[in-house]
Amino acid sequence: MTDNKLTVWQSIEVLTKAILNMQKELSSIKNIALDQDVTLEKGKELLSGIYEANFKLNKAINIATLPKVGYHILNGELVVRNHITEEEVKIPRDFHYLKVIKSDLDDYKLTFCNFLGNEFFEYKKYDPQYSGVSDEYKFVDFGSVKKTHNLKFKEYVGHAPKFFAVEGPIEPGSQNHVIDLFRLVKSGKGSRVGALADEFGYFDDQNKLHYYNYHKSAESNIYNPENFSVKMINVDVSKIDKFYLIAEQGDIIIHPILGNLDIF
Repeated sequence: MTDNKLTVWQSIEVLTKAILNMQKELSSIKNIALDQDVTLEKGKELLSGIYEANFKLNKAINIATLPKVGYHILNGELVVRNHITEEEVKIPRDFHYLKVIKSDLDDYKLTFCNFLGNEFFEYKKYDPQYSGVSDEYKFVDFGSVKKTHNLKFKEYVGHAPKFFAVEGPIEPGSQNHVIDLFRLVKSGKGSRVGALADEFGYFDDQNKLHYYNYHKSAESNIYNPENFSVKMINVDVSKIDKFYLIAEQGDIIIHPILGNLDIF
């Protein structure tokens, strides 16, 4: 009978070849990602003189949009605010829990709920104040969470809440507070996983980019398109949740609303 077992040296040779092939594939993927040209460009008009700001891949495909909706806490209520229209939706304290849901389009989002997992906007669907609320207020995009580490939200899908929103530091120049996000554990509030972003940006009629980050300042930064560039933080484009805006005034991190990443 022939012994098909590999010798030690043959095993080492096979393993070495496998590692080299894997390194070659990873290098290829990295080069493809680095070759992608990402730009921030003017989109459709949202209001008079205010235009959407879109991240485009190779000037053809929208992969993200600068946020219009931000989050803060004021007087104990969680406020979801559209910074373009100035419309606000207030979430009472009993519904400051969040859970991860999967939509019919295989899209994953966070939504507000109580400690039993009952969704706030479903609970209020017959209330005239909330019945006509847009989905942009009902669901929190993962890009709107400024994570402290590489948290994989998709692993938390379920009826029960997995996170809890807590009043954090006060935002500069206002009475609003940052929303810190904590993981829920059996004993109560667990470790902090990040914060809900309170940012928005747009292009004006002169093609200048206006960008606000209320966690840092009540004033906007204004950028001329020829004086800034965009860089993806994560080499793996399918896992991106933030971008660098590299500008003369200094680099900043932007947390956009993601889209079309299923093309990768």
